[in-house]
Amino acid sequence: MNKEILMIIILILIGIEILKEGYLNGFVGAFLENLVKYKKMILIGIVTTIFSIVYLDLPVAKHFSNKYYEKTLQGITNKVRTAKPEEIIILQQKAKIEKIKKEKYSKYERFFANQGDGDTTAGTVVILILLGILFKNKKLIKSSKEALMTIIVGGLLVNILKYIISRLRPDVNMMPYQFFNWASWINGNQSINPFKSSSASLPSGHAIVSVGVAFSFYYGYKNKFIKFMAVTYALILSCSRVYGTRHWLSDIILSAFLGVLIAKTIYEINKNKK
Repeated sequence: MNKEILMIIILILIGIEILKEGYLNGFVGAFLENLVKYKKMILIGIVTTIFSIVYLDLPVAKHFSNKYYEKTLQGITNKVRTAKPEEIIILQQKAKIEKIKKEKYSKYERFFANQGDGDTTAGTVVILILLGILFKNKKLIKSSKEALMTIIVGGLLVNILKYIISRLRPDVNMMPYQFFNWASWINGNQSINPFKSSSASLPSGHAIVSVGVAFSFYYGYKNKFIKFMAVTYALILSCSRVYGTRHWLSDIILSAFLGVLIAKTIYEINKNKK
């Protein structure tokens, strides 16, 4: 049997057992209550996200992009952008320079992308659960189970919101103000397919998962070093998605707030578990 399939089966079985223990009992109601309870934090998240969309997304993406000019030329070819002939020549020259930088960016981005994948992170969390069982560390077991639940909830929420919001990634189209691209695709623009996760940008699955898992341990432990490492882990993996131009900065900001809220909710509904 393929190792990846075996790993997925193990994760599913462990996830089912944790669900049976009631780790998500009352989650929906508690999550909705927290939307009201933490309305100031949510408002800050929304305002920061909008500010980033308007002022920061494009300059940040252009700074880190190794495909900006290439994607701009594609936009002109697909008639979603316009440019004068002399502008196209300059873009073509700059696109050649980009290719030299491409490997440097993609090498680091691929490494961190693998660490932030839902299945990789879930596998790591399962190992922590097993270590907790082996060393009879109840706090590690509980926090790890909560982390696994944040991966499940975060994954479901991402896959719902991605296709409703339908925002294209910056390495697909350097146009940060375009949302609901499924309408253009349905109307015949076959150059984009917002229903592919490789194209859909908001929210970021890597950011929700990494932040959600990190804050499961942040809330579960009083140790300052563990809290510091949890936040550092979340920052590195989330920011790597901007570095690799797989996400707009605003994608990461909104996803981080969602990840924290999911982790906080799961922590609160399981506070009395031992």
